[in-house]
Amino acid sequence: MKRFEEFVAEGKVIRRSQDPAEGASLLRQAKERLADLQRLPLDETSASFRFESAYEALREALQAFLAKAGYKPYSHEAVIAFAAEKRLLPEGNIMTADRYREIRNDINYRGKKVTRSEAEEIIAFVTRVVPELARRFQTMLGGE
Repeated sequence: MKRFEEFVAEGKVIRRSQDPAEGASLLRQAKERLADLQRLPLDETSASFRFESAYEALREALQAFLAKAGYKPYSHEAVIAFAAEKRLLPEGNIMTADRYREIRNDINYRGKKVTRSEAEEIIAFVTRVVPELARRFQTMLGGE
C-alpha cells in the first residue's frame, strides 16, 4: 500500500482547513447508512448493492478523520492509507477494509456480483467498526 503522503503529492488528496463539523456529518451519515442497511432485505440479487452500501458507510466513517485533519481525498485508496498510518483500525482490519475497497471497485467498474455471504461478512464488519470509529472521533473532539 502506498503511503498517504504519496497521494497528497499526486494530487489525489488536497490539503485544506480542518473541518471537524464535516467529519461529524460524515460520521452521522455513516451511522444512518448502516442503520438503513440493517433494515433492508438481503438476498443473492441485492447482495452487491448491500455490499456497496456497507463499504460506503465504512469509507464515510474513515473519511471523517481526514476532514477533521484538513484533507479532502479523491481516492478511496488514500482513505485506507490514511487510516493505516493514523492507526484508526488495527492492521488486520485495515487489510480487510482494503480488500473490501477492491471488491467494491470491481462491483462498480467491472460488474462483479458478490454473494450473500460476502455481503453478510462486510455488514458484520462495518457493524463492529463504524461505532468504534464514531467513539474515537467523539473522543478526539472532546479532547480538544
